Amino acid sequence: MKLFCHIVCCSLFLFLTACGGGGSSTPTYTVGGTVSGLTSGSLVLKNNAGDDLTISANSTSFTFDTGLASGAVYSVTAGTQPNRLACEVTNNTGTVASANVTGVTITCIAPVYVTNGISNTVSMYEMDATTGILTPLATPTVATGTSPASITVNPAGTFAYVINYQSNTVSMYAINASTGILTALSTPTVATGTEPTSIVVNPAGTFAYVANLRNATVSMYAINATTGILTPLATPTVATGTFPKSIAVNHAGTFAYVANQGSSTVSMYAINATTGELTPLATPTVATQLMPFSIAVNPAGTFAYVANNKSDTVSMYAINANTGILTPLATPTVATEIFPNSIVVNPAGTFAYVTNQASSNVSMYAINSTTGILTALTTPTVATEIFPNSIAVNPAGTFAYVANNDSNTLSMYTINATTGILTALTTPTVATGTDPTSVAFK
Repeated sequence: MKLFCHIVCCSLFLFLTACGGGGSSTPTYTVGGTVSGLTSGSLVLKNNAGDDLTISANSTSFTFDTGLASGAVYSVTAGTQPNRLACEVTNNTGTVASANVTGVTITCIAPVYVTNGISNTVSMYEMDATTGILTPLATPTVATGTSPASITVNPAGTFAYVINYQSNTVSMYAINASTGILTALSTPTVATGTEPTSIVVNPAGTFAYVANLRNATVSMYAINATTGILTPLATPTVATGTFPKSIAVNHAGTFAYVANQGSSTVSMYAINATTGELTPLATPTVATQLMPFSIAVNPAGTFAYVANNKSDTVSMYAINANTGILTPLATPTVATEIFPNSIVVNPAGTFAYVTNQASSNVSMYAINSTTGILTALTTPTVATEIFPNSIAVNPAGTFAYVANNDSNTLSMYTINATTGILTALTTPTVATGTDPTSVAFK
């Protein structure tokens, strides 16, 4: 019996030894680090081109699930990035040395872009997620064509487009996923009509539209999903009213609207989902007041608002969900200050803001969710610097930025989530190039 036990026990010992048992397995160590600035969306990380790890918004640290043996190499890279942020991975390669790796650093920023009409540049900034203050990127500017008037970014945050008023072109850029810096595409420009003034990309990121002031048209383009390059559609243009100044697309991507400065109308179009071509609606135009300069559609696609530069008003419309036709509200206009130039609706659709060029301020309104009518806030205006040209609200709806033409600055504000009132940041302005005209976010 003793001999039997001895044989069995020895056999078991040999089996465990052969299988790595008995405490002889190789120890492994984790790879991880810290995360900052991931305020929205999610980030996919890869280690050695695999072992995908998804990091959620507001995370401050991460650790890969799969351990590595001492002496193994690691290489942490970003896979899928959050579309509104640029996330850079540093301290990301090395060799495991008998300890957990904790020094990989993920830093995410929210890039902001401003066109400068006389400098012929785009100024590039990162936005502090807590304070809203803008800081120039390591490469602070990129060249455009002559007299850049407006900038837009595609919904995926991968490409940016700038219309050049005197060059009659669109400058096209890739957005670096890690740094937010713009780089001209291999085909750097595409032709527009004469004196382009406004550009918009549809919500699917498949088509772009440019309003051409001088020849009363909208240029229509397909967007290459891989390269970002714009190509004119088979029907390259559609007619507008006189001196089209601003173009907007509803959030469903089904209708487009053009404010015509010269004819004091809004041209209305259906968007072909397959070809992207604009077709005038059965009722092709609706009247505004004098010299409409800017048009905005609320996120729900139920109301539209037009800033009338020479009437000092905003025209207000209901949007027919089926036909897309605009109908003046029961109260058709609301007063602004002097020479309203740009209007924006916040992402929640609860507040609207209008820059007033001659008054050097912003008019602030609440939006009635049922009627769509704008009502001045209890604090009806906030001061800007000289000749505010345009206003933009960040995607989170927490901060607003105003491009001041004659001050060569951007005014920066926090937005009260309850009241909608803008309050200047502790650092109220940041310098731009000469004659800032338009603001966009990645």
